[in-house]
Amino acid sequence: MSDSSPELQRYLERALPELEEELAVYREQAAGARRGPGDALQDLVPALRQRVCAEWKWCDKRQDARFDDPVNIATLLVTLLAPDALRWQVPAALLAVILVKRGLDAFCSCPPLGE
Repeated sequence: MSDSSPELQRYLERALPELEEELAVYREQAAGARRGPGDALQDLVPALRQRVCAEWKWCDKRQDARFDDPVNIATLLVTLLAPDALRWQVPAALLAVILVKRGLDAFCSCPPLGE
């Protein structure tokens, strides 16, 4: 499944703070307001948690062997987040990689495996 796009690969190679800065630029362009990197993501967190944690049920899916590879997770997240990303005028790959690098278990407040 790791037939990922070049855009996704480029994002995966970059550091998280740099990706969050880029997200802030996209959000600033879309909203016209100046924000820091943390603020840009915080505005999107409720919708992202709803989509990834509640609807997609990451905490249940994470034990699937397909999700051992961050590229596979990011690739699936791109598809999942595409409608929201389009509405927010942000690349879905950028959002997907930020979530993967931050850690989906923590983002979704998943219990430790085995519980």
